[in-house]
Amino acid sequence: MVTTPLRRETSLIRSTSSVSVLTAQDIERSAASDLPSLLRTVAGISTNGGMGSRAGVSIRGAKSSQTLILINGVNIKSATAGEGSVFNIPLDSIERIEVAKGAHSAQYGSDAIGGVINIITKSGANCGEDICTTLTTGISHPWGGHVGLRLDGTTQDGTTFSLGGRVIGTRGYNFTTPDNVATYEPDDDGFLQGSLDFRFDKELGWGAIYGAGTYARARTEYDDAGMWGGDAADNDLFSGKLGARIDHNEDWSSTIEFSGTLDAQTNFRKEIGYEDQFDSRRLGVLASTEKTFRIGEAAHTIVLGGEFIRESVDSSIAYEVTSRDLAAGFVQNSFELGALTVDAGLRYDHNEQFGDATTYNIGSSYELVPGLVARASYGTGFRAPTFNDLYYPGWSNPDLQPEESRTFEVGLRWQPTNDTSFDVALYQTRLRNFFNPLAGGGLVNVDAARIRGVEASIAHRFNERWHTALALDWRDPADLTTGLDLLRQERFKASLELGFRPIEQLSLNATLIYGGKRDDIDPTTFMRTTVPSYTTLDMTAIYDYDDRTQFKLSVENLFDKDYSTSAGYRSPGRTINVDFTRTF
Repeated sequence: MVTTPLRRETSLIRSTSSVSVLTAQDIERSAASDLPSLLRTVAGISTNGGMGSRAGVSIRGAKSSQTLILINGVNIKSATAGEGSVFNIPLDSIERIEVAKGAHSAQYGSDAIGGVINIITKSGANCGEDICTTLTTGISHPWGGHVGLRLDGTTQDGTTFSLGGRVIGTRGYNFTTPDNVATYEPDDDGFLQGSLDFRFDKELGWGAIYGAGTYARARTEYDDAGMWGGDAADNDLFSGKLGARIDHNEDWSSTIEFSGTLDAQTNFRKEIGYEDQFDSRRLGVLASTEKTFRIGEAAHTIVLGGEFIRESVDSSIAYEVTSRDLAAGFVQNSFELGALTVDAGLRYDHNEQFGDATTYNIGSSYELVPGLVARASYGTGFRAPTFNDLYYPGWSNPDLQPEESRTFEVGLRWQPTNDTSFDVALYQTRLRNFFNPLAGGGLVNVDAARIRGVEASIAHRFNERWHTALALDWRDPADLTTGLDLLRQERFKASLELGFRPIEQLSLNATLIYGGKRDDIDPTTFMRTTVPSYTTLDMTAIYDYDDRTQFKLSVENLFDKDYSTSAGYRSPGRTINVDFTRTF
């Protein structure tokens, strides 16, 4: 069951759009030490940057600013930069990740052009009626370490809760390459982060109350050889919500949620006393009601809702406008009759800066035989211009109109047994009013871009000892204005995972990742260049000493491959982590 595509619980296999899920088990056996490294194994997702860098994450060739990032369903994207601080989300706090691909603006509004990544934090339900305390600590190479403590469980009155904290630090690595003469500094760029997260759920006779929050503060170092700007940044990320569900009867419920997010960044260089600040805040309220009608063997589920959002900016930069109000109303209808499922949605967004946007989607799935489901969908999306796009001095355009998209997809999902699953999707996205920078500064809307591609993934467990998973991703990201590829988008990507359990207590896992070449802009010459392809190998070994004690050895980029995903910027070399976990 997944909640992200339609903002309510639905069956994964009957979904009318492409959805990938990373479970707690997937996260545990991964060698990834941060969230962007974990996400790069998912078909359709492209990432750049390493631990401590402000990494970009995008889906299906769309820009990172056209990919919506959520924590527990709450939008965390910066109102200035237009991207979520994915690097600042602690991996230890995550229970599962749902990736809904394609246009989902009819459900979520702005930014959901490439898709939606919903990061769901730990709930504490795994401890049942017990109270569990879990200590995790470890060391890493290059020099670093981490320690975390988590309290999970269920109270006597039935409240399920999770509370955790973590500190991680690393010496890091040099982000830039020597040919990036504008910024290159021959030093390691370190990273230090502290984080807290909580979540609770309490079922009541009339419904439920629930809440969740994540806060992380990180200090990151980066390169700037020009000595005119910053070479370090303090980053704060907060996302929280408090909600209540009212059950009118078994087929009708209503929900109200209050949410708030903060994305704050202060860039500085101590030697010259330089400092600039970009703080963006979002406060919102969401109300919806869901009703299921049954007529014979058919079921209609209708969702009506509305939300109001206030975005504001506090910065050392003099923005002409520092706040804006957004309001939206939406309706969704899901129809199920036997093997057929049809989903349709319509949403109207009002933004006091640029006006209105109306988006819609329609999709259908049909179970051809048990376990084999065909699907097709069509949806529209938009991305509203940020405060930077509209008002940043010298690099903006207050007359920008939203970027718009239209996406069509057909797919097939097959799950013949619990041990085998297969999914393939063909898609095409057309973008118009694409934001394009001018040589002398500023942005303009231009037509247009077209991205089409094929994704395929297969997973199989041969027996209790062996399992494997393969993901393939081919795409053609074309800028129709120039006839060239869109920047920073590889044409082909593949990942192969192989797992082996030689004895009951020990599990071994290896992941081979191939990233194809991509076009980019050389940071020194400002000419178009090609970033070469790369292949990396990650490995993990997990030993369960007993049912409460675990040791984990993980190695990312085992052969220390020197590669880049962005011109002039390095990806991490070999990274070794040794972890110890004990539950009391």
